[in-house]
Amino acid sequence: MPFAFGRALLVCLICAGCATSRPSDSPPISANAADGQGVASVIGTPFHALFKAAGCLVTAIIAVPSAAALALTDRGARDEEQLELYAGLGHNCYGSYALEPI
Repeated sequence: MPFAFGRALLVCLICAGCATSRPSDSPPISANAADGQGVASVIGTPFHALFKAAGCLVTAIIAVPSAAALALTDRGARDEEQLELYAGLGHNCYGSYALEPI
């Protein structure tokens, strides 16, 4: 049992390291709301990363073969359609995987 506790503590510390502070240009909120956002950021980061990674994987499974298939066609709007696929893939896969406060 102590090994499982140590592993859970390590995961919590890693998640706490992913937490970020509020951006300086964000609207003012109460101290309790700011504390709640900090807790939600620490606890929510693993869930956010999991959901974002799953969305990225699904997007890649759909977009990459579609872009390859479009490359084999002679459609007039092929380039625009490929760019849309690449934009969706970039939107879903790049960026921070940490849950950032608003």
